[in-house]
Amino acid sequence: MKKMIAAIAWLLTIFLASCGKNSVDTLTYAVYPYISGVDQYCEIIEKRWAEIEPDIKLVRAEWDCYEGGSPDGIDVIMYDAVMQELLIENEWIRPIDKKEIKKSEDIFPFALEGLTVDGRLYGIPVFLCGNFLIYDRECTELAEAEHLTDLSGESEILVINSKFSLNRPQYIYEVLADTLSEANPSAGDDVDSVMALVDKLAVDAHESDDDTQVALAYDSGAGKGYIGFSESMRFLSKRMSGTSIKTISFSDREDLPRLYVDAVAVNSKVTGQRYDKCIELMNVIADSDVLSSISVQNESPQYLLLARKTPYETLIKSFPLYEQLEKLVLNEKNKVILGPRP
Repeated sequence: MKKMIAAIAWLLTIFLASCGKNSVDTLTYAVYPYISGVDQYCEIIEKRWAEIEPDIKLVRAEWDCYEGGSPDGIDVIMYDAVMQELLIENEWIRPIDKKEIKKSEDIFPFALEGLTVDGRLYGIPVFLCGNFLIYDRECTELAEAEHLTDLSGESEILVINSKFSLNRPQYIYEVLADTLSEANPSAGDDVDSVMALVDKLAVDAHESDDDTQVALAYDSGAGKGYIGFSESMRFLSKRMSGTSIKTISFSDREDLPRLYVDAVAVNSKVTGQRYDKCIELMNVIADSDVLSSISVQNESPQYLLLARKTPYETLIKSFPLYEQLEKLVLNEKNKVILGPRP
């Protein structure tokens, strides 16, 4: 009997030691660094996480998907889908099972499709982004325009950073996508004529300004509208009440709505119990309540495009313009922008 008790005690010791060895005490994560209010977003995530897993500490890390290289030592990362091919090619992220996503039906289907390669899903969509026409709704020319070419008789009507080095390549591919009706065109067709029109429509003084300056210029009275991301609307104050947002074709063809997707993914080196906890953390980062919270900072709307449906229901009640944003993401023709890499 004593030998049996000793054997059991020995096996129990080995078992507990093994459990301790495989236990998860900390997780390291990095969110997309260009989100408005990154620190507040992390605080919301960490608060929610502490309620679920109080014994596992979250450690913030900094990682830029465009130029950060391999995310070594970071368990969970957030990346722009334009970098997806590179991340997969280098085996920096691993696929997950759609069944591991909490309330996956709440995510816009096109976003999930864009993150699926060869039948494997590489992360959970969190944020969306796109180049939209943001305009004075009393401006008939812009309110009725469906294509930039509809405005060919105008000049300096829009505040566009058409020569800004970070944005011009985006606009060129918007032209190609609408011209060829391909979400992610690879052809280098001639777009000079349309880009010349874009330059003509742009208010000269702001062609090389960054997005924030463009939004502020419009708000101060320049032009009748501007091309920008939805979140740039948070800078509007003087013209906000009379402003609308919509998609517009960058060519004379039908508009093909294209959206950037920021997704949260798990490092390919993560396995076992750590992987399970990473999935749990990813679901927190992409949680609808968390996204609703980050969408309002200091009682002001941030006009972020979210990859989940339910946050819009809450946000619309307080900020009616979110109804227009909801229509943008509900468009059944939406496609995910997968390139080119910056």
